[in-house]
Amino acid sequence: MLSTRKWFYGWAVVGGAFVSHFLGYGTLVVAFGIFFPFMAESLSWSRGLLASATILARGAAAVAGPLLGHRVDRHGPRPFIFLGGISMAAGAAILALVHSPWQLFVGYGLFLSVGAVALSDLTADSTVSKWFVRRRGRALAFSTMGMSSAGIALPITLAFLISHMGWRATWGVLAVAILMLAFLVAPVMRRRPEDHGMVPDGEPSQADTAPGDVSPGDAATGEVSLTAKEAIRTPAFWLLAASTNLAAIAIFGINLHMFSYITDQGVSVAVAAGTITYLYFLQTAAKPLWGFIGERLHVRYCLAACYAGGALGIVILMGASTLPGFLAFATVYGLTRGAQSFVSSLAWSDYFGRDAQGAIRGALFPIRFVSGSIGPVMAGLLFDFRGDYTMAFSAFVAVFALGSLTAVMARPPARRTGQPEVIAAGV
Repeated sequence: MLSTRKWFYGWAVVGGAFVSHFLGYGTLVVAFGIFFPFMAESLSWSRGLLASATILARGAAAVAGPLLGHRVDRHGPRPFIFLGGISMAAGAAILALVHSPWQLFVGYGLFLSVGAVALSDLTADSTVSKWFVRRRGRALAFSTMGMSSAGIALPITLAFLISHMGWRATWGVLAVAILMLAFLVAPVMRRRPEDHGMVPDGEPSQADTAPGDVSPGDAATGEVSLTAKEAIRTPAFWLLAASTNLAAIAIFGINLHMFSYITDQGVSVAVAAGTITYLYFLQTAAKPLWGFIGERLHVRYCLAACYAGGALGIVILMGASTLPGFLAFATVYGLTRGAQSFVSSLAWSDYFGRDAQGAIRGALFPIRFVSGSIGPVMAGLLFDFRGDYTMAFSAFVAVFALGSLTAVMARPPARRTGQPEVIAAGV
């Protein structure tokens, strides 16, 4: 038996999703941001050229997301975590050997990005959402702590390894670590509790629930599950998509360039890495609190607050040139924007139910291609042209503000005739 009366296997799935997020987000976002200035200097490449790899990365994810989304719903996360780990390890190995831009585009833009989609982006939160309904807020809070934990562990670790081994050898070490951890976590992940005679949240099993049954609007949970086609027809889908993707322009841009921005102010690599570690530490500490809040306050207000905090944090960063200013930025940004990853996952799950989460999230990837590419590339090109990040960071403040306003407008979809109301936190 996977579960007992005292312990629910869904928490093992949460642990597996934590590791998946650590690997996917940690490598694609946190690690690349640390390697960024070292690779630019060593290869004599502009920041705009390096950042342009994110265009191909988002494009590859835009193609892979819709193709893989419904397959994750059908077959479960395990095979995709195996394949994603292999792909990401191959991408890191290619980056260890990179000498030409095409190798950067293949290693980061294809292998790392598609691997992260399979290993983390599509599988982790969509699977956790299938195992929890009533406790979904805290479950997603703990699983997405893998992202912020990567932000705590990787900046100082990678900066140390790069200073002692060089950035190429460090990419090689990362490739081996990705492969080992992915193969350890994949066997833990299971598709949904009904496949094993359980129901979400570890409630007593229903005698008439057969493993493998698909039951939108499951009576055991009181939750309506929409198909991807039904979800796309609702205003809520497009308002949530607009909100999260407006904010993504700023999020991806800041994630890639903040380490470089801080070192540009004349501080040491160790201080910059320590600032980012502190930021992610606060994200980790804040997520359980946001999980508690997300189960009581309407999720769209939580999302709006996260984005408003992100805008304020960037304003502080733009005025910072010494350690106290950087720590003030990290405090505000870490405690607010840091919860966005799980709050947005909570919104998609609460609004549209458990059954088609992979397909619904996969449908978003073509939109994310645009939003995820604009911020990093725009900031890199503007830096190359102007010599600073002022204009780019001002744009990030604006899109965060627009994302916050749009989130408030994103009301849950109307219930379907004959089915219970959609459960959304705070409703």
